[in-house]
Amino acid sequence: MTVISAPTASSVEIIGHFDYIQDGYAYGWAFAPSQPARRLAIEILADGEVVGHGNAEQFREDLAAAGLGDGHCMFSLKLSHELFDGRTHSLTARDAQTGQPLAGGPHELGPEIRQQPHAQITRAEGLRLLAELFEHSAYAHLAGRAGSFAQAYRLASRLQETEQLIEAYTAWDAINNAFGGHPLIGCKLGEVLLLQGQPAAALEAFRTAAGDDLRLHWAHLSMANALEALGRFDEAEEALQVAVALQPHDAGLQARLNELQNRSLPQRIDQLIANGQRDQAIGQLKRLLRREPEHKVAMSLLGDLLTPPDEQTDDLPGFARLREFRKAQRLLEALLDDVEAELSEPAL
Repeated sequence: MTVISAPTASSVEIIGHFDYIQDGYAYGWAFAPSQPARRLAIEILADGEVVGHGNAEQFREDLAAAGLGDGHCMFSLKLSHELFDGRTHSLTARDAQTGQPLAGGPHELGPEIRQQPHAQITRAEGLRLLAELFEHSAYAHLAGRAGSFAQAYRLASRLQETEQLIEAYTAWDAINNAFGGHPLIGCKLGEVLLLQGQPAAALEAFRTAAGDDLRLHWAHLSMANALEALGRFDEAEEALQVAVALQPHDAGLQARLNELQNRSLPQRIDQLIANGQRDQAIGQLKRLLRREPEHKVAMSLLGDLLTPPDEQTDDLPGFARLREFRKAQRLLEALLDDVEAELSEPAL
């Protein structure tokens, strides 16, 4: 993460304490003795970036008893999901307007990993892409405002990372309009729509981004996420293959492709069965196993299809093991039959 500038200093005295972190929230209190009715805005920082923001306005009885105004000066601020990346982060708190630090802390968070429902462009990656943007002739006239755009990008990122999705969409939309449209920001708009449970609208945003810059692998990866959410697995796989082709050395993308293929295969087979295309389902699984003999999901699905329903009951002791043996036997026989059939075909 990159360093941001501090707020403007002030002579107003701020007292407070950053108490602790729990369940993804930062807790503490802040109060301005000379302005007791004022609700202070608090920022939580990590690695030079604002990762939590909000007002110290919640009631705490002990604060009221201590004479801190009406006691409404506690804060509990949701922290950015990017902090749960498997690394340890050191967090501090400050008054957002004056930059005065609060006592307490720094507090360490992590190492902890929390998976997000969909891959998202990280704040650092987005800021890097944003900086490169002003090197292009189409946006050179905006280079003088690069700092303002970076601050706006940080704000929108923080809103998205702390699940303030309505506000995040508004912020991304404003940035996009200022650029006159840009694929990077289009991807961020799509990410928010996907998080809001609107995969169809998200897909359109990602498609627009991909159309504006075919080389932006994030657009194709994000299209795959939206298509998967819509149950359009073949198209999702195609989009993800484009992303892999654009970033062939990214092991994470290849792992995502493998994951998608494994997760979508049962749904694709179920759809063929539901459409009365059992033979096509068996053929597809056989071809996959010829290419990838160790594909466990395909082996399990094909074994189930080749085993008669009356052999799939396991209400007798030890029958489950016998059933698995019969499934493996039928699977092997089916694949050997295909090999023999190919070998017996006359050469052209």
